[in-house]
Amino acid sequence: MDFIVSADCLRLGLRAGAVVFRNLHVGEASAALRAEIAAEAAATVRRYADPGQIRSIPEVVHFQNILRKVGVNPRKEQPSVERLLALAHKRGDLPAINSLVDAYNLASVRSLCSMGAHDLDEIALPVSLRLLTGSESFTPLGRTSTVSVVRGEYGYVDAQERVLCRLDLLQADFSKVTHATRNALLIIEGTAEHPAQAFERAFTAAVDLITLHCGGTAESSPATASR
Repeated sequence: MDFIVSADCLRLGLRAGAVVFRNLHVGEASAALRAEIAAEAAATVRRYADPGQIRSIPEVVHFQNILRKVGVNPRKEQPSVERLLALAHKRGDLPAINSLVDAYNLASVRSLCSMGAHDLDEIALPVSLRLLTGSESFTPLGRTSTVSVVRGEYGYVDAQERVLCRLDLLQADFSKVTHATRNALLIIEGTAEHPAQAFERAFTAAVDLITLHCGGTAESSPATASR
């Protein structure tokens, strides 16, 4: 099993699954993808009058509640879905990172599920979503040195005890997706309160967008792993 969700995280109300992509071609996002993102951002502006409405979306509220359970203030550290929607609303667009990240960010906004990808060739499987002990190694995106992690928070951890993502908020630098990435592990996260079909829609949207704009093949099924 390449991906495990701990019983503790299931009890918190988290639900997650993963897809393995192989033989990807990651580069700058195409004009077509960026236009699709801009159109979705414009729809976000029409759909929500202000950031307060975004904070009140039921799926966003569910993420906020889980953060509170582990001692995190969601007004200071917003769930990733809320942060993406707020950016789309404020800027009328989403950040341009690369074709893979841009594609899954679009899928995240559409599905209201959190998503993050990691270079499969840089991580050690299996990856686990579990509560952190405080002893794990974590080098946040854009940093070159490790930082402490908080015992009792949840995170995605590889087989070498390296944190790939703290909560659903901050990814690690060593596993980031770049133009050199050929194989990737995409993690899709929701909550127990998400609508029943949310995961199916999220997986379908992510696989369709990524294979359209990055090529490659998707190997795993949209099933939540648990232990």
